[in-house]
Amino acid sequence: MAFSHSAFLYDSDSAYASTLTRFVREALADDEAVAVAAAPDRIGLLREALDDDAEAVRFLPADEWYVRPVRTIAGWAHILKAAAASGRSYTRMIGQIPYGGEPSTWVRFEAALNRSLAGSDAHLLCPYDRRTLPAELVAAAGRTHPRVHDGIWLDSAGYQPPENLLAELPEPPWPVAGEPALTMPIVDSVAELRAEIRGRAGAESWLPPDRVESLMLALSELATNGIRHGGIHRELRIWVTSEAVIGEVTDDGAAPLAPLAGYLPPAPGVAGGMGLWLVHQLCDSMAIHRSDGITRARFALRRSGVSAASPVPATSV
Repeated sequence: MAFSHSAFLYDSDSAYASTLTRFVREALADDEAVAVAAAPDRIGLLREALDDDAEAVRFLPADEWYVRPVRTIAGWAHILKAAAASGRSYTRMIGQIPYGGEPSTWVRFEAALNRSLAGSDAHLLCPYDRRTLPAELVAAAGRTHPRVHDGIWLDSAGYQPPENLLAELPEPPWPVAGEPALTMPIVDSVAELRAEIRGRAGAESWLPPDRVESLMLALSELATNGIRHGGIHRELRIWVTSEAVIGEVTDDGAAPLAPLAGYLPPAPGVAGGMGLWLVHQLCDSMAIHRSDGITRARFALRRSGVSAASPVPATSV
């Protein structure tokens, strides 16, 4: 069996409950693992429909599960690994994104999943409520899922390979305005850069201490990536606003990054490949753009509130 990724379009609670109950009970009958990430009202509806069978399902609160796309990918990968370790040959997952903020971030995520979890013995079913979601998001489900359930199972005529969709739909960068608080060239070592940033961040209270460490790790990974793979002219800029600390690493390297860079889990036993994967998980925003021969990797860490560094939920609700 191979990884399946499908969208479920619905417009009533009864359709939601009946379709997902059948999906879950088929899994339990075959001794498959089942995990559901959804909003509390959706979880309550499914629990009620499943009755005693709900005890065999792992439920995850959507507002904690869907914080940053790559962290969610890592979370699904962890669930699949744990299921395999427990002897389950197949896993069924239900993932209902609580679309908010910038929806294109999660459209990109849905597309990337087709490569990120490729090779997994699993089926991820993603419900889309036509009563509440904008029509363009419901339409996007057909572009990001190879199969769609809309009363019956159908192959999606509008499905796009992830590489194409991600190239067509760039991640919106965190907005900045005005002069940066700090600008530094990136030379052949990040030691001086790290010392300067750590000193300024502490003295000027940019972030709480744990978030400073995330900042240091993110900029180190991006700067090191630029040194190894970028061009001759490399620079770091930092903006500090009331909401976030925003960093941007630029370089004039000849080759643009692949559209899926940072979305693919590092292969087991392979050295390297962790940098962008890690940065995407640490930061509240991460976007890479290339124009006029310059690659710009911009990341942001919020100064307070819920952040991408919050732990992946480990318990049911």
